Formats: sequence, C-alpha cells, structure tokens
Amino acid sequence: MIDPENIPSIADNELLARFIVYSDEKRSDGSVKHKVFLPYKLVELSVNRHREATLEETWQVGFDVAKERQRTLYGLVNIRASSCRIDTLHVLPAPILPKNPNHANISGYPAAKEDQMALAKKLAACIEGKWKEPP
Repeated sequence: MIDPENIPSIADNELLARFIVYSDEKRSDGSVKHKVFLPYKLVELSVNRHREATLEETWQVGFDVAKERQRTLYGLVNIRASSCRIDTLHVLPAPILPKNPNHANISGYPAAKEDQMALAKKLAACIEGKWKEPP
C-alpha cells in the first residue's frame, strides 16, 4: 500500500480498481454496464489505486468495501487514470486513513443524472480487459 505519510498525486498511467458490488453491474462476456461508473448519491465515485499494493491487499480492500456496504463483492474492473480525466472529470487521492491510503475519487460529475450516465458510458468503454472475479 502507499505510504500514508507520503500520498503521491495520481499519474495518468496509474491503474485504478472499481469494485463491483451489484450483480447487475457486470456482464457474462467480461464487460461491465455503465452503472458501475455512476456515482451513487454523491457526485464523486470511489476507486482504489493499485499503486504499491499487492493483489491480495487490493482484494482485501474490495472485501472490506462490500462488508461495510452490506453487499457482496462480485469483482473489480480496472481503468487507467487518464481514461477518467475526461470532460469535467478528474481523479484525486482521497486516502481513508489508516486503513486505505490507496483510496481515490473520480470527481467532477455533473448534477444531472443524464449527464452522469453519459460520462459513465464513456468510462465503461475504457476499462482494461475484462472484469475480474474475487479469489
């Protein structure tokens, strides 16, 4: 995990994980529905940086997120930070200390739901590979 005393800015080439906690956010062909990139009640969306984290640490964060939200962890999808810096969106570190210094937010979603959906569709089209199931 990232050193909590030295949280670096997010580079364009950084890989970010978005955890899938709703079964209807994923498809059997390995793609995801755009709703995985819709901010819920806020106008920012939580992601987790892979930077300096082992695969086990990343999955543990996902399990913790699902447990905290009383959901099931169905998997994760990866996206580059550069793909999240479109239109009004940007990605900023948002460490949750002490447990998750790798937490970040995609911010800058517009307030209108239809505009959020348009951005979510663009993000879903930029995922790297297919969604992955938890170990």
